[in-house]
Amino acid sequence: MKLFCAIVGVAESAFSVRVDESDTVHDLKKAIADDQKYDFAASNLQLFLAKKDKGKGAWLTEEDVAILRVDLVSQDYKQMKSTLKLDNDDIFGKSFHPGEDQVHVLVVIPEGIDIERNRVTVPMGPVVNVSSCDDLLAFLESEMTNKEETMSNPHILSAESLQFQLVGREDAIKAAANCFNRIIKAGRGIGSDRTDRPIPVCSGISGLGKTRMLEESSTIFQEMRLDPKSVVRLIVPYYNGYSPTPVERLMPIQASFSWRLLYRFFLDNNCALPFADWIESRLPSNGDKLRLSKAINVIERKLRQSAQGQESLYLYLGIDDYQKIERLSTSGANTGTSILRQLVEAIAGFLCKKSSGLVVLPMFAGTDLGIIASGSIANSSYYVTERLPMTLLTLGQVVTFVESNAKFAGYLQDNQVQNHLFALGGVPRWVVEYVLNLKMCSEPGTITLESIGKCFKNVWTKYVDAYMESMTTQQLVRLSAFAVSGRQVRQQDKFDKKFKWSKLRDSSLCLLNPSSTPKDCDVRVPYALLQSIASSDDMTSEAEKCFAAALSDMEKLVDSELFVREPWQSWEIFGACFYAVRINALLVIGRSTVTLEELLPGALIADNMCGISVKLSPSRVFQCNEQFGLSTPKVVSRKNHLSEETDWTSSGSIIVNGVDGEGVDIFFALKDALSGNLIVFVDQRKRRFGAFQPSSAKEHLRQLRKHRPRFLGKDTRLVGGVMNCVAPSNLQTYVVPHDCFLVTRDETKRFHGTLAYHPACSPLVPIYSANKTALMSVLIGSEAHKKKLQKKL
Repeated sequence: MKLFCAIVGVAESAFSVRVDESDTVHDLKKAIADDQKYDFAASNLQLFLAKKDKGKGAWLTEEDVAILRVDLVSQDYKQMKSTLKLDNDDIFGKSFHPGEDQVHVLVVIPEGIDIERNRVTVPMGPVVNVSSCDDLLAFLESEMTNKEETMSNPHILSAESLQFQLVGREDAIKAAANCFNRIIKAGRGIGSDRTDRPIPVCSGISGLGKTRMLEESSTIFQEMRLDPKSVVRLIVPYYNGYSPTPVERLMPIQASFSWRLLYRFFLDNNCALPFADWIESRLPSNGDKLRLSKAINVIERKLRQSAQGQESLYLYLGIDDYQKIERLSTSGANTGTSILRQLVEAIAGFLCKKSSGLVVLPMFAGTDLGIIASGSIANSSYYVTERLPMTLLTLGQVVTFVESNAKFAGYLQDNQVQNHLFALGGVPRWVVEYVLNLKMCSEPGTITLESIGKCFKNVWTKYVDAYMESMTTQQLVRLSAFAVSGRQVRQQDKFDKKFKWSKLRDSSLCLLNPSSTPKDCDVRVPYALLQSIASSDDMTSEAEKCFAAALSDMEKLVDSELFVREPWQSWEIFGACFYAVRINALLVIGRSTVTLEELLPGALIADNMCGISVKLSPSRVFQCNEQFGLSTPKVVSRKNHLSEETDWTSSGSIIVNGVDGEGVDIFFALKDALSGNLIVFVDQRKRRFGAFQPSSAKEHLRQLRKHRPRFLGKDTRLVGGVMNCVAPSNLQTYVVPHDCFLVTRDETKRFHGTLAYHPACSPLVPIYSANKTALMSVLIGSEAHKKKLQKKL
């Protein structure tokens, strides 16, 4: 296997070595010594696993290693024992799959050994009067290849990534526009309250599209109705050639950021040197004295030269991968003070001073919300940040952005491609890379199944496997269980003995979406995590095994049929699988007894049921032929395997007697936690809008009780559930009948948790993408009229 190693304390020192999985750590030391041609014994090397949190966190990147201190490595990283084999579970394990942009081994050179090091730690350029706009502008123009050109490299994403339409970010666009409008409005007044100037932040798991949001400034300004001619767009990244440099580590953050800002505006792709080389050799030797206000004044001076008569000018300032700023150790930092906080305060302070005619509109993007959220630090009144609503894309949104480019739309004709898009769980970067890989292989219509499979495997290995290695299997199972359990969490609550929920969010492991209840959050994870757990055999407890088995049932009974049948045709079988997953998920997180509100979150529940608690037991879907009614037996036989039987009142079986359509029943039994009496749940799914209204509920329940199985005792409570029956507006003054629960279309996300992502979660037919048969099934009128309308759609 190929391992990437990096020498601690040496800039840009990453290199790879090839070793066998059965080799020992000592063999790896020898391979490193041979590759680097060291003239000392390999046994003198110290190797550490390049995973945070003593081997339990994520793999480091080369940028991470660049700022590590040798004296702290042994405290924060697990040392690799020479006698252990590389496939030992304490090292890489047997299922290790190296991903891109990962460092796997930290190499510490013996003390006293001198190897070639990058010793440039102070600016080497000329002295420039950084308090003079004229002198600064003259210096920068002397560095420019073309003095008339600025912003020659406005984008940080490739043209390939930008060719897809942005979808699913409408709420984020509106929220960012609102922040910027407030900044502009506050700037017209006389107040200096920084809390009136909220700074938008794109935060979330890696691959969610945060950088793409930074690139969408034109869409934000269109929402604001700003004249595009009055706006200059600039993004300052902290990765891909712009990683923190040794020189910057000895500068105040305000100075180092200001030089990055000036380089991006004046010199990027417009001077003789790339960023890192320019910083080391041309940055003025007194560059640490530069202030942000002066850098922005210089930019305004240059802009005014070509913007004659343009009274209002705006500088959109995106800062990407902001969490890497926090890792800098600078001379300008006070002990215990956040470096990132200093920068945000400097920007917020500039917004209040009105020291420039250039209105700055800042936006941050990164993975760690905790280090930038204004509510998470002391004296947060210095600035206010507002997290933009960034969610995982639905499958429909994924299909929309692939369809938006004619060069890729043809791939959607392949069922296998659609299955892969679904499996990638709504993470934009994973999807983009997958379809780009398809394009590299072959054109739509000619690509082979083998090539499709290879493209998917490459992306899965690079992203999903790397995601799965970021925690232990038991932690991932627990995280997944919370995501589908319906339980809400608070950021500062404990996830387990080691981590808080905020740590998981900031480690790019999950989304914590604010709910309608103050401070409570809904946990969301990519669907790929659930599929990985479904296929894992690394479960330890009985609850974990049942949870994985229920997810496996979902994959076999629903996911495998998604694009053979229309997704909404699997609504009923999905519902049965969902109840099994929900019950087992609650057991995984230690909830063996729950209230009905906890079991059915978001549902409208009858008043007489609110105080009821039930005992949970491990559950699986059991398909049979029997309908729910008077003659339903206590023991039923499995469909197509009549010799296999189960007592559905005590076995933890979720019974379903079909796949879709009228006549399909979902029913199961749980015990009342107090009385021990049986409670039978019957899920009734109503597809056609208008066929079931609130006024029908009592009659429906009366008919349900009239056909209750004869063998059930008088003490058995029969609970009827009606799914997606009516629009929420019809329920505003509606009292839910006794022993009933209703789930409206608006509550389906709260009810299903992460599984609301699943296309079979809803019976709604998307009229602009459905096939002819599906359209004909929902249209009303004569056959001729329906066919005519179907063609128009």
